[in-house]
Amino acid sequence: MTPAPQSYFWSAAQHSCQIWRSVLGFTLIHVVFFAATFAIFMGGGWLIGAHPATILDGATPAHTAIFFLTFLGYHLGLWLVVRFLHKRSFLTLFGPQKRVLWRQFRIGILIALGISFAAGLLQMFEPLLIAPQDQTQLERNLPTREWLLILIPALILIFIQIFAEELVFRGYMLQQLRARFQSVWIWAILPSVAFGLLHADPSTWGINAVFYVIHTSVVGIVLSFVTLRTGNIGAAAGLHFGNNMSMVLMGNAGSLDGFSLFVAEVDLMGWTTSASMMLQTVLVLVAFVIWWKLTQRQAPIANAVKAD
Repeated sequence: MTPAPQSYFWSAAQHSCQIWRSVLGFTLIHVVFFAATFAIFMGGGWLIGAHPATILDGATPAHTAIFFLTFLGYHLGLWLVVRFLHKRSFLTLFGPQKRVLWRQFRIGILIALGISFAAGLLQMFEPLLIAPQDQTQLERNLPTREWLLILIPALILIFIQIFAEELVFRGYMLQQLRARFQSVWIWAILPSVAFGLLHADPSTWGINAVFYVIHTSVVGIVLSFVTLRTGNIGAAAGLHFGNNMSMVLMGNAGSLDGFSLFVAEVDLMGWTTSASMMLQTVLVLVAFVIWWKLTQRQAPIANAVKAD
């Protein structure tokens, strides 16, 4: 195993990248996460006078806020595992700079918004393809005044959530696996499929749960390459944040829509949802190919091609 240069994203994990340590760390992170989730759901349910099981639907701003607060458990689990199991700083998860490169974060947000805009334009042709009764219907979900009051707290909670997921899968797992293995199947595809499977929810999506898992897996693979290519968590986090922040404007009715100004009345198990997911997956791949071609003209910080 050839030591990576200090500027490489995974360099901090070189001294403790044993398989047993990585598996134990990943397990302990999730033990802490699930324990924190249980505590936050119980405490949150008690504070708002609701049964914890009803919070999962995210039907109100309070329910959705409690759901997103559970991701603090990921941050706590990561800090404990990295500090005591791997004997390194939590900040090394961000990259060798030990901080977020905010310019990359902002670029990531703009790219994600561009993908969403392109998807929205293409979906304008929906009336030409499906019957009127099957078309997506938008409804007001929250009064404007109430929505404006929760907007900033909602974005902060989404920020906590996306960084939790990015630091676990594109920070901890990517660093640990890339420091130990060169195969792209192990450091990019395997953890990304695991990331996708965590989003599986057949009770909500039906057969579209398969397309949802495929989409999140593809996005995970793309974000892994982006992270190694840039040498920092910032770009991947920006892409993730730019994608998730759209839920404060429009959400799917009945699925974590508590922060949404509008909700779309769609059949989450229908073929139009399947087509929408496949379209978004294709757009992500197209954007990635364009970005990859453009950035190959620059001097790499941590070129993932060397791992192939």
